[in-house]
Amino acid sequence: MRLALTRLALIFALATGMAAADPAPPAPGPLVATLKVGVFCALQAMDQRPAPGTISGWIHVPEGKIDFHWPDRQVVPAAIGLAFGVKSQMAPGVFATGEMRVYRPGSARPETWESSFSDTGEQFAFFRFDREDELIPGLWRFEAWEGETKLYAAEFEVVPAAALPEIVQACGAIA
Repeated sequence: MRLALTRLALIFALATGMAAADPAPPAPGPLVATLKVGVFCALQAMDQRPAPGTISGWIHVPEGKIDFHWPDRQVVPAAIGLAFGVKSQMAPGVFATGEMRVYRPGSARPETWESSFSDTGEQFAFFRFDREDELIPGLWRFEAWEGETKLYAAEFEVVPAAALPEIVQACGAIA
């Protein structure tokens, strides 16, 4: 009984905390034509490419097009196999090379990797939960930069998996 009450109190605290910690709306800069955010099930195998500015030293590279299962969602349950991110397309005639930056909660230094941004199609930057130590609740921030120019920023609030079991269960992710 006491355990059930503790769990109920935890779920209530998470639910009320989510409302108070809303992430900022996506912020495209003037060079960005479209900016989309969302969450998706990412249980499929992916290629990798080196990214020495990240904790793991590499980033995932999808083999095909990936659609957001939950478009426009910025609250993400922390569960293995879930991913969240940003799709951007530049304004007509704009091509930029720069870097992606992802700030994890509690870290002042971002993880970075080289990227390019163009008007010919969507550029996709995302984070997939692969390991238990990555399941960090709090505010995560994605930023795209070309030199000293910020192209866009987007925030996500990662919450414990128990706060959004319907998403975790829909993906068959490991809570």
